[in-house]
Amino acid sequence: MNSLEIDTEFLAQRLQCSRTDKQDCIYIVRQLLEIAFFAREHGFVELDKQFQNENLRSRDPFLYKAISCLVDISDEELIKRVLFNYIITGNYTGANFLRGIVITETILAIHRRVDIDHIFSFLIPSLFGFDCETELATMYKDYIKNNGFNVSND
Repeated sequence: MNSLEIDTEFLAQRLQCSRTDKQDCIYIVRQLLEIAFFAREHGFVELDKQFQNENLRSRDPFLYKAISCLVDISDEELIKRVLFNYIITGNYTGANFLRGIVITETILAIHRRVDIDHIFSFLIPSLFGFDCETELATMYKDYIKNNGFNVSND
């Protein structure tokens, strides 16, 4: 397998998640919501500064690496290669694999400046499946409402 790609067979072998595993990963969506809105409002450099201050490096090394790639690498394919290599070499399975894929796909979408509503209404729910779709939609709507955000790209 090419390190640039995670093919369907590899995904099927690693991404065997129970509903409980999926529930255990939903917390990362909340963090990714904060990251996406912060990056949109303040830019990638300020995002990097924000997470340096929170000492994310030791608390969540993969998420920290993903944010570092977002800030430091302009080539989307290189970001993808780096993050997928960490997932592959980390030998993640189940919930940890799902978490890595969710972080990677979200960071890539943020890098491409995909509409935040699209990321959290379609992309992320597709990674969790139908059984978590309602919960993720509610989380997204509540986050928007509670923080007074407008989801249209300016």
